[in-house]
Amino acid sequence: MPKGVGAAGTAAAATASTAAEVAGEAAFQRQIAALTLTSTKAAERDVELRVVSTELSTVKKAADERVQ
Repeated sequence: MPKGVGAAGTAAAATASTAAEVAGEAAFQRQIAALTLTSTKAAERDVELRVVSTELSTVKKAADERVQ
């Protein structure tokens, strides 16, 4: 094997490895963004459900007081 071919092959492998790392990091960041969005939506939904639950409890309590 000629002397320069090994170095060129090593450099190409290093470049490919770096490109794979960058692509992997980008994919990871997209997953984090998607998870953050999902978590935010879930938190918003949780607040909505708590508000509805509180309102229903208030209505029930008022109805129970009227019955008594």
